[in-house]
Amino acid sequence: MVRGRIMRGHLAVIVVVFFYASVTSAAETLRINGDVRYRFEYEDNFNQKFYGKNPPKGDSDDAFLLQRIRIGFVLKVHEHVLLSAGLQDSRAYGVALPDDAFYNSRLGLQNNPNKDYFEPFDTYLELQDLFGRQITLKGGRQIIAYGDKRVFGPGEWGNTGRYIWDAVKLSYRFEENFIDTFYGRNIVHDPDSFSLHHRHFFEAFAIYSHFPVRVQDRKLYLEPFFVRKWDDHANYKSEDNTFGDFHSNYFGLRNYGEIFPGFDYDLTFVWQTGNWGNDDLDAYGYHVLAGYELESVPWKPRISAEFSYASGDSDPTNGDRGTFDGVFGARDKMYGRMNLMDWKNLQDAQLNLKLKPLKILCLKAEFHKFWLAEEKDAWYLNPKVYRDKTGNSGKELGVEFDITAKYLTPVDGLEVQFGYGHFWPGTFVKKLADDVDADWFFFQLQYNFSKGVIETITS
Repeated sequence: MVRGRIMRGHLAVIVVVFFYASVTSAAETLRINGDVRYRFEYEDNFNQKFYGKNPPKGDSDDAFLLQRIRIGFVLKVHEHVLLSAGLQDSRAYGVALPDDAFYNSRLGLQNNPNKDYFEPFDTYLELQDLFGRQITLKGGRQIIAYGDKRVFGPGEWGNTGRYIWDAVKLSYRFEENFIDTFYGRNIVHDPDSFSLHHRHFFEAFAIYSHFPVRVQDRKLYLEPFFVRKWDDHANYKSEDNTFGDFHSNYFGLRNYGEIFPGFDYDLTFVWQTGNWGNDDLDAYGYHVLAGYELESVPWKPRISAEFSYASGDSDPTNGDRGTFDGVFGARDKMYGRMNLMDWKNLQDAQLNLKLKPLKILCLKAEFHKFWLAEEKDAWYLNPKVYRDKTGNSGKELGVEFDITAKYLTPVDGLEVQFGYGHFWPGTFVKKLADDVDADWFFFQLQYNFSKGVIETITS
């Protein structure tokens, strides 16, 4: 009931703003944007929180349908002023895992990756070309993503979106360079409560930049960044069982480019320092990729190798926390498509083969070998359940194989994806969870459109 009144009020504001702008300005443009996505998933011997045949919650064999609808508009109210407003509605049908499995005790709320109803999305005001330069100020609800989305990614695979921000962002572009700085808070996805009626998750201040560097006849790219991330709700449990706030600084650099025709590389390093409750925090993560594409060969095969590392906590009793937390990065396409892993206490050796038999069809196969970085730290599928503080369960998590396909249909804006994954558990998973293999399948339809409704208006 309350949610309905709020949404009617939100829509009324959109209509009033649009009407006012349309009758008082000249030469505006209005664009309507939409995105509709349906995905069927089947999970065998695992779910989003647990691994094995007898999970504490939900079923080990689960088939469900995810629906996500986004609709909105962008109105150019002035030559250098954009107004955007939209809604996102995320629903799930047939998920056996109950909603309370996503309850976060530090938040006192659910943070549900599947459901969140009628929430503002891409609702912001943007001022462009400030001071006669390529300086943009954007304030409101927005997605913020950079680079390969490993450090800053929206997590778009999740039905609600892993990171959606209420933020103010200042951007400066010059030639091929940019420097962005923003302050914001990422929202919590609680389907039982409108997001403006409850707390956010983290607060953050960040600077992210991008600079091309010419080396002989090649252009390489540097992306230095700094992030300050914090939560002052004193709900972070220290190793001495006391509670305190969370404050963390991240210093990082991404470097990527093409060394010679067809051969490319991508390097990322992040150092994290601060405090988790009363524990001192000192952690790091890195990612290394090298790839080669045979552009002149049929199907344009691309072969690549990657290694991802996130430090873990080597001693659960000494008051020093060594677990890297992944900053605000996506995980869905990074560490196995089954989403059993996160960039926390992880080693991931990965081999990829990508084929493009047609311009509209792309195939990708991935092989992953996973280990814990520290045997006394957790497997972050569910760290409260899957941790052996003695270290006696070893580091071996297992092996995963994934194959996915993406097809651009003849219907403009309609895309089809499908894929399969298989996981063979290692010693750690067998001892703390189950010794059964797991399978996963998905099929997804996504339709998006963007249409100019009003090209020009005269009062």
